[in-house]
Amino acid sequence: MIIAPKVTAAVPASMGLPSSRELAALFQEEFVGATGFPARWAADKVQGNRRLEHIWNVPFEGERGLKGVFSLRWDGELQRYLAGRLGASAGRPEYLGAILRSAAGRWASWQALKAGTSVRLQPTPAEEHAISLSQSPWQASAALIVDSFVLELCFALESSEA
Repeated sequence: MIIAPKVTAAVPASMGLPSSRELAALFQEEFVGATGFPARWAADKVQGNRRLEHIWNVPFEGERGLKGVFSLRWDGELQRYLAGRLGASAGRPEYLGAILRSAAGRWASWQALKAGTSVRLQPTPAEEHAISLSQSPWQASAALIVDSFVLELCFALESSEA
């Protein structure tokens, strides 16, 4: 069963909250470019049937109090798989983190062109739970499949423009 993300408040007019497929497409292009492996959109959300033990966050800030985060979750098996196919550096969390940062950077550039909103990417927080995704009324998520592995990609706005 696929559960679509619920929006409980109006998204700020200048923000382009990506749909699940748009969010997946942002990451897919960067992932395929970096690894050569196909990744495909599977669902709006991972339903908790996989243990995704690793997380990488790319927080961002924008004008007038805008704050949010891109987040990627995966399991250790995928990291070992990437290391075996692409070399030891691909088995480190920073490898997938760099791909996520590239995707987030593309979104930030798109916001500047489309909405005229300046968005800056922030360093990844040292504590992986520093940003709570479940608190945001404006969020999107996508489950992606890489071979037999699942990735969960999330986007959340923590605060909107004043």
